This record gives sequence, C-alpha cells and structure tokens, in this order.
Amino acid sequence: MSSDSEAAVSTDGSVPAPPPWLLVFSADGRGELTDAARAAAQSLTDGARPESLVPTRRASRPGEERLAVAAADRAGLVEGLSFFADGLPSPRWVSGRADGAASRVAWCFGGHGSQWPGMGRALLNWSPAAAKVLTELDALLPFGVVEPLMSSADGETGSPDTTQPLIFAVQVATAHWLRSLGLRPAAVVGHSLGEVAAAHVAGALTLAEAARVVTVRSSLLTRAGGGGAMATVGLDRHTVERRCAEIPGTVVVAAHSAPSETVVTGEAEATRALVAELEAEGVRCRTIRINAASHSPFVDGVLPEMRDALADLVPAAPRVPWISTVDGEPDPAGLATADYWARNLRRPVRFTQAVSVLARRGIRAYVEIGPHPVLIPPIRQTLRAEGIEDPLVIASGQRETPEPVSLLRLLGALHCRGLELPIPLDVRPVQPPAQHKPAERG
Repeated sequence: MSSDSEAAVSTDGSVPAPPPWLLVFSADGRGELTDAARAAAQSLTDGARPESLVPTRRASRPGEERLAVAAADRAGLVEGLSFFADGLPSPRWVSGRADGAASRVAWCFGGHGSQWPGMGRALLNWSPAAAKVLTELDALLPFGVVEPLMSSADGETGSPDTTQPLIFAVQVATAHWLRSLGLRPAAVVGHSLGEVAAAHVAGALTLAEAARVVTVRSSLLTRAGGGGAMATVGLDRHTVERRCAEIPGTVVVAAHSAPSETVVTGEAEATRALVAELEAEGVRCRTIRINAASHSPFVDGVLPEMRDALADLVPAAPRVPWISTVDGEPDPAGLATADYWARNLRRPVRFTQAVSVLARRGIRAYVEIGPHPVLIPPIRQTLRAEGIEDPLVIASGQRETPEPVSLLRLLGALHCRGLELPIPLDVRPVQPPAQHKPAERG
C-alpha cells in the first residue's frame, strides 16, 4: 500500500486475545477498504500476527466506510478479509457506513426455539461478566445452569421447565457482557419467554426475581402444555385467525410476529392439520420445537396458580424503556407484576406491533440477544413495512458458533454503523470449564 493510501486507510483496532479476534478497518471509500482488506489478508498469510495490524488509532469520521472481521483464528481472519475483498458473502465479515444508526439500539429477546447443544459454554470460559451471572443463576434456578450447559444434554428438545431457564440464562448473561463493555440499550422488547430477560435488563426485576418468574412460568407451562404444539405460518394474523376457526379442534393465534408471519398453537392434531392444509396451498410453515401450547386456552388452568406464586413481586419502575408485547399500550402500567406474567403466558404476543413502535420512535438498530436468532426475519419484515431504510438487524448468537466469535461479530457490526469501540477491547478469557463448579442448591 502506498504512503498516500496509508494516510487514507487505517486499521482502527483489534482484540489482542486469541481466540477469537476482531479486526476493524475504516476508509473514505469502498475501494480503499477493499485494498486494506486485501493487504491485511496477505500480511497474515505471510506470517504476520493479528496484533501487528493494530496501528495507532486515528480519529473516526462521520460517514466513513468500515469493515469488521471476526474469527477464532488466523485462517478465519484471512478467509473473512479475502472474501470481503473478492465481494463474496461470509459470516466472518460485516461492513457498513458509520451513519450513526448504532447510536440507539433496541435489545430484543426471543422465546423458545433458540436453544442448541453447546450454547453458553464459551461464555463460562471467556467472559467474566457473563460467567458471574451464569454462576449466580446456577444457584437460583432449580435445575442449575453450569452443569446443563457444559453437558451435551442442554435442552435441545427438552421440556419448557428445563429448556427455557437455560435460554433465559444465556440471554441475561450475554446482556451483562454487553453492559460490561459500556453498551446500553435505547429500549428492550421480549417475545413470550424473552419478556423475562427484558424485564431484568430494563431494571424492573432483579436477577433473583427474574429467575423466579422464569422458574414458575416454565414449570407451569410444562404441566399445562402436554399434547400441545406450535408452528410459524407465513400469513398475516387476520387470515390465520380465520383459518384457525375453520379447523376442527383447538388451534389459535399465539403471536403476531410480523405483518406476514404468525405463530399458531393448540392441540397437536389440530395444529398439524392446519399446517398440512396451508403447506398444501404453498404457504411457508415451520414447526417450533416445543411440546406445549402457551398463549392458548391450554394454560388457563394454571394462571391462578401463577398469580398466587408471584403475588409478592414488587417490580421497580423500568430504567430502560420496555415496550410491552402483551398489552395494546406499548408502555402500560403494572409491568412485571404477577398479573402481567399471567397475561404474558396467555395472550398473543404482539411482537410486530412493538417493533413498529420502536421504528416510529426512530430506532434503526436491533440486536437479538440469545443463543440463536429467531426474531431476525420478523424484525426485518416489520421494519420494511414501516419504511425503515437500511436498518441494522443482527443477533448475538448463532447455532454451533462459539459465543466469543458471534459476539465480536456483533460488536463489529455495531462499529460499522457508528459505535465507537474501546480500543484495545479487553475480552480476556477466564478459567477453563473444569474450574466452573455447579453451585450448591438446597
């Protein structure tokens, strides 16, 4: 690279604690950014260490083009840089213009279905902030956290009372890691189970209170939901409501996920019959991995017990705006009370309505926090319907991708849209998994 190019293009930083690595670059234009990526890939191929690509940081400029590459090793960095330079898509790189979209970010928490074997393990070994939360939750949740996450039987197809607390644990641990870096959400929103994590992150519930809610909620759902089923249907909720009414048996709308995406639930036979009928007509459908039927009449019998079990909850006023997906009013009174959690379990999830509220409040960046994205397509579809141009929609986790890599990619994506990262970014690993012991539970 010539001296003139070196003045115009610089590497803004990296995470010098392999694995993993995050390299970020900036330039005045796409061509210069491509040249910088190609030169960095060649340097690494020639034997340079990733930390050698970290010069003195220069001042950022509004509107500059940025590139971020995250990978677990040198070979992954070379691949990401080369793919970007060649114009090829890859999960290892993300680019964008520093237009300020990341100055206000909504944190979104999904529900059941995001679980996968191996989720959360890397958080225990890599992030002190996340490991602290997971260790605390290990003592607060009845089946623990550390042992299930470190084993192979960590809820891939388990019942709600074993799977949902683990999803919740990964969500809040990830959120605490982001907060440990100084990141704060402009608003939070949760989908079904995800509202418990949203309540904690918003400041309405302590960690212990949120753990109690998820324990009660998941155990009652397990008891109430035998024989139930859930599925996602690629139609608007009004059409789906009509089709549900035409199917023998009980099947109802469980969630308004997006303008043309609706979740249905009910008796397994009736739900399967509806899905089969719609698929025969060419409608895209997907079965959700859960043997329960939340947000349906199936849970009516346990709602009084839920209200009794959580009656002494005294939630605080949220410190972060929390957009409800339960009530028609996005900022209702009585958030996180016992009655609220009963409505959360029974009423349809108004997720697309909540995202529309956020879009109308000017939020253009959305981060789904959890083990694996289940909300990204609904968020994008809703934002398109709201006319939001070039939003940033990204997830913190990805199935079969260790959290350090996916989380650094998330930071890189936010940086590309204007977030200024602390450089160097301190994400040193903590003790190995063998040193993490399950907490004693009475």
